[in-house]
Amino acid sequence: MNQNDLDPQSEKFDQTDREGADLPVAEAVSKANKPKNKKRVKRSRKTPEIGTNKGVETMFRNAVRSEMELLALAATKANIMISLNGFIVSALMISGAFIFSSSPEFLLPATVFILTATASIIFALLSASPERIGKIQAARAWMKDVMQRKAKLGDWRERIFHRDSRFFDKTPNVLIYEDRVKITKQQFWEMMLETMSDRKEMYQKMSDHLYWLGLMANKQFKYLNLSYTVFRWGLLLSLVAFVSVKSIPGLVAPQKNNAAEMQAVGLNMMQDVYEPSAVQQLPDGRILVAEDEAAHAFSIISVDKEGRFVEDKALDTRIVRGFKQKISDLESLARDNDGFIYALTSHSRNKQGERKSDRERLLRFKIQGSNVIGLGSYDKLTERLESDENLHKLIAARTDAEISFRDVNIEGMAFDPVKNRLLLGFRDPELNEKALVLYISNPGQMFAEGADPVFADAAVIPISGGGIRSLNYDPVLKAFLITNEVKDENGDKYSTLWRWSGNPEDEPDHVSLPNLRHMVNVEAMDSVTINGKPYLLLMSDEGDADKGVTAKYMLVDYQDL
Repeated sequence: MNQNDLDPQSEKFDQTDREGADLPVAEAVSKANKPKNKKRVKRSRKTPEIGTNKGVETMFRNAVRSEMELLALAATKANIMISLNGFIVSALMISGAFIFSSSPEFLLPATVFILTATASIIFALLSASPERIGKIQAARAWMKDVMQRKAKLGDWRERIFHRDSRFFDKTPNVLIYEDRVKITKQQFWEMMLETMSDRKEMYQKMSDHLYWLGLMANKQFKYLNLSYTVFRWGLLLSLVAFVSVKSIPGLVAPQKNNAAEMQAVGLNMMQDVYEPSAVQQLPDGRILVAEDEAAHAFSIISVDKEGRFVEDKALDTRIVRGFKQKISDLESLARDNDGFIYALTSHSRNKQGERKSDRERLLRFKIQGSNVIGLGSYDKLTERLESDENLHKLIAARTDAEISFRDVNIEGMAFDPVKNRLLLGFRDPELNEKALVLYISNPGQMFAEGADPVFADAAVIPISGGGIRSLNYDPVLKAFLITNEVKDENGDKYSTLWRWSGNPEDEPDHVSLPNLRHMVNVEAMDSVTINGKPYLLLMSDEGDADKGVTAKYMLVDYQDL
């Protein structure tokens, strides 16, 4: 036996029995000469190092495959939630207008479902988005240091967006995509060589990669679980809201419950008109309605064979766009002998006490089909009211009260077909329970020639206060009709109707119409012909678009006046 065989550093020396190096030499030699020990040495040489067998490689392969399948499953589920909820939100938003007009009480469950579906989409998007784990970890570490006063709020950019803090670990891992794309090609090659030459480092990188995949899967499933939870509870809440509006009294809009009662007194509800301030029948038989809000300043109403009003939102939108200008606070409509329609805004200041050009317009136009033609505008009426000396003399001849047009509010206008003049009825200024009416003798020249208005006369008529809310010439009665709003002995407001000859020297007569007490703030009035029979159409400005409560209207047979 060679002396090297006794050397503890020799390859023939059994590494598993290294403790034999502490024995005496003779005893060590004796142990080395035993055949059993030789067989053990031979067997230990064939034992592979940890990690070189196929079991470890299979473990990594299966683990990575499992994580990738989990990530793919989470992405698929997130796409399902995005598509499903996106379809629901789109369908509800498209049909929302029809739900609002036909069954406004169902807006509550529809709104709940839209909100929850939107929240579910947001969480599903967070699940599917390629959010960087390194950045999240850096943000958490920065927030923790801020709480412990180890970092400042101003350090967030350096701590979170600094290049070094965006790696998964302190150094980039070439197996992790988010680290790999942040290094140069040369750095990638050098790090790959370094990793492949060191088995221990290779397994460490593979383990880090597996752990990173687990973090990604955890992030995706966490947000995905929130998406499913929100959708599940939102569906339940929507169902509860739907059942509630159908079964709990008081949740359904009062106008639906009182429909039969209102019809019994001759009242009906509009479908998409909320705050009518003026109404005028067109030469073709359709009815033009004006409202205060600029977004839906005009509406066109047709009448079917049964005498029912038919509204058309698309036509209304086209008519409003046809004016090509903003028109706010419309209050009056009138029609002259040539078929021109006059439209007048209130000329009042806004809530901030400011004058606005869109609130100071006098328009003249015609409507043919769905088009606005022959449009003209006069925008200097306020200045003429304040500066016309002849007008102030006419008013002084009718009343001793001082008149100021700074806080003017014109809510009535009528065309006198006999004398071809335009009458303006004022809500403000009010003169000791009397209302002011002005006569313009040249309305045609104002638009055809650009002339200023010529005020031919003024009238101060007693109507028990409240100012004029509506002024209209009635061709059936051959007189002017006026509405205003006064208070009863209990302080409650109610509308009244007056008949007036139009002569400044005459006083108006009160017209008894009992069912008018069921309407508040009657501002729209006109004589209309429906299926060959004349009626007096009255509309009240008491709707509320936010609450889904539409306006009331009443058709009065002239025999009932």
